[in-house]
Amino acid sequence: MIRSAVATWKGGPGAGEGSVSTSSGVISNALYSFGSSTGNEPCTSPTEMLAAAVASCMSLMVTQEMAKAGLKQEYVTTESVLTLEEQKGRWEITGIALNVTAGIHDMDAEKLRRASMSAKHKCPISRALNIPVKMTLNLQSPVHAEAA
Repeated sequence: MIRSAVATWKGGPGAGEGSVSTSSGVISNALYSFGSSTGNEPCTSPTEMLAAAVASCMSLMVTQEMAKAGLKQEYVTTESVLTLEEQKGRWEITGIALNVTAGIHDMDAEKLRRASMSAKHKCPISRALNIPVKMTLNLQSPVHAEAA
């Protein structure tokens, strides 16, 4: 499988503007900046897109590992919080915290924990980053989630 993206930056590093598009067309000329947004234009950033990539990959991998463990899920939601810090004059991604919530009927916490740990080690996006990834796991009954 090959996926591609094209990003263009125009102007200086602080006052310029960028756009990014993916080969699938799902992201098309999305504005980006170094921070989370500039001016009144809603835009993303490379680190926000990376956090989204880790979150989406982890939800998919947890779902896959749960199926292997015989757990039927209604949903898996992953919040990914990426920490970017300036260290010694350059920006570094220092870690990612994942908050995974799974809505399952079979509340077998140990099976879900094992499936989640397996998913964490198999996620190709987080493995490629070679940075600390911490995971918090929450179980939720789909019946209770609908009432909330």
